[in-house]
Amino acid sequence: MGAVVAAIDSGSTGPHTCLMASLPLPGRRAVCGAFLLAMATLASGATFSIAELTRGSERIFRGRCVAAQTEKVDFKGRPLDATAYTFAVSEYLKGDGPSTLSFRQAGTPFRPIGDLGQIAGLTVFEPGREYVIFLRPVSKAGLTSAAGRGKGVLLVTGEVAQVSDADGRSPAPGAERIAYDAIRQAVRQVLKQPHRRR
Repeated sequence: MGAVVAAIDSGSTGPHTCLMASLPLPGRRAVCGAFLLAMATLASGATFSIAELTRGSERIFRGRCVAAQTEKVDFKGRPLDATAYTFAVSEYLKGDGPSTLSFRQAGTPFRPIGDLGQIAGLTVFEPGREYVIFLRPVSKAGLTSAAGRGKGVLLVTGEVAQVSDADGRSPAPGAERIAYDAIRQAVRQVLKQPHRRR
């Protein structure tokens, strides 16, 4: 995180530079993290802000995918191809749950023609890879997916995350690198704010 702060401080020009310099280092880190996250969301073409992703999610967690098992589910009386994904969760940022979490998502990792997961643009999760997932509530059919049409899945490498491509193996084209601690702080900040109904 310090490297990220240093990069912003050294490359910053404009009226916000004085404000940043006047803050103590922990304050600068928090502000930089939130700023970076907001900018990364805009730069990657997200249609949802971090606040909308957080509020639209039942759970937000960081975890490593450990299994992907295809199966059929009953969807309004018809069989539907789905995948049960299992994650070893290292941290819940919103909601809680077990250390090993499983959920089902429409579609299969193979993405044949007509696959609902491919049509809907859902991310495939690959066993062995680590993600931050903004997970929507489970539907009546027992299915869920990430919030934000794919923007609610971040691929984690070390302590840095990037919006994942739909293949789940690589970052989306042009995705910004975001410090994981900045994501954590931004989510916590959103959760502290009162939710206003429109």
